[in-house]
Amino acid sequence: MSSPNEIPVGNGPADPAVPLDAPRRSLRTELLIGQLAVLAIVVLGFGGAMYALVRQGVYREAESDLLGAAQSIAQDLGHGDPRDDLRFARPHGHRFGPGPRDFAYFAIWDPEGHQIAGSNPLPPHVAPLERAPPLHGPRPFVVLANGPDIELIIAGPRNEQILVGRPLGRERDRLWRVFVWLCTVGALALGVGGLAAWWLASRVVRPLETLTQTAEQISARRLDQRLQLEPTTAELTRLASVFNGMLNRLQTAFQQQVRFTADASHELRTPVAVILTQAEHTLSRSRSEEEYRGALETCVRAARRMKRLVDDLLLLARADVGRLEIKAEACDLADVTRAALAWLEPLAAERQVRLSSQLHATHVLCDSAQITQVITNLVSNAIEYNRAGGEVFVTVQVQKNRAVLRVTDSGIGISPADQRRIFERFFRADPARSHRDGAGAGLGLSIVAEIIASHGGTIDVISTAEQGTTFTVDLPLAQSDSPETNSTSADL
Repeated sequence: MSSPNEIPVGNGPADPAVPLDAPRRSLRTELLIGQLAVLAIVVLGFGGAMYALVRQGVYREAESDLLGAAQSIAQDLGHGDPRDDLRFARPHGHRFGPGPRDFAYFAIWDPEGHQIAGSNPLPPHVAPLERAPPLHGPRPFVVLANGPDIELIIAGPRNEQILVGRPLGRERDRLWRVFVWLCTVGALALGVGGLAAWWLASRVVRPLETLTQTAEQISARRLDQRLQLEPTTAELTRLASVFNGMLNRLQTAFQQQVRFTADASHELRTPVAVILTQAEHTLSRSRSEEEYRGALETCVRAARRMKRLVDDLLLLARADVGRLEIKAEACDLADVTRAALAWLEPLAAERQVRLSSQLHATHVLCDSAQITQVITNLVSNAIEYNRAGGEVFVTVQVQKNRAVLRVTDSGIGISPADQRRIFERFFRADPARSHRDGAGAGLGLSIVAEIIASHGGTIDVISTAEQGTTFTVDLPLAQSDSPETNSTSADL
């Protein structure tokens, strides 16, 4: 059973719903298949449309030939030529051809449906229409398809039905040649398109393979490596830039984690060494009751310091994983500040520092215990790094619909170089890391920054060396508040 203070880390098994080891096609194959599929659809669509247009043109041409032959026969019939002498005109006979496959035929029926003329022989299926063909309109004829033959029927000069038909052997040969030509061109287009698709897919995948090879070489010991790409597409360039930015953040976080671990070990080693040394020294021989009591008091002080450090580290660790719990409740920031200042008054008196405040009623939604820790850390630092006879002035007020807490001291100030690092963990302006009695481990301002951020606020610092420092905390209001309401001033 895990302790409630334990913080989970991301070293558990991968989500079984995501089978990373499952075989998958490569991106090159996916791109190639996709491009070939699109190209095949385009080629088939274009080829089908071309074939349909050619086929329509061929059949329209055949209909035109039959219509011309039928109109020629109707003209001869209208001139009164003997029915036994009706023949195809020479131009039409030449176009139809003499071969059996191209043999054309005609038949004429009177309005009662009796055949009055025709070719010999006639196909057995030839018969007149039950209804007379139209005399006018855009298509004054009727076209019939009978197996391999095409037939056209028009009305004669005395309402006869004149049928002209012939096999479509030549047209079918022509369409077959068109079909073979389209298939050949389509196959060539698919082949050339496949090569182009392969080249394009390889060109797209090559930078990704470079990124993959570089990423495989990156490890915890080689986080300084970055992805280098030749000028390529904007998307891949942006991907490399984003990935390099992520590596920068990872490297920074990793270095901070390493430094954090080293500093934590350094800070914990001191109280542990004190306890161990004191215990070994005390147990080396028999001691008096006073000596045992003094040794135990030393161990207790070291243990308390170690516990305080562990608690601070645990708070920061929870903040890092987003588990810093906030028990938010409506409270008056002035009351919270006043209670914290009252608790710090003995420390200010001991350091000969004057502690004063101007506190206006300011309602915020916050965790009062954590905000008290913020105020305590800021004010105790202001007292600690002040000079004898100095002053710490604390204000709480509403500005621009925000709650503002300011802690101003007249102490030694912070150098410009240190101002950029004061919120770093374990950072202290004193590089010797020597502790005065009661001095912290350099985590106070880091904790302050984390708590303020978790409350949706900000913290800023303005400092001048040898003149003083001002910390400004900005928090959201719980409700509409006014700097003129419920003004309270107190000097401690």
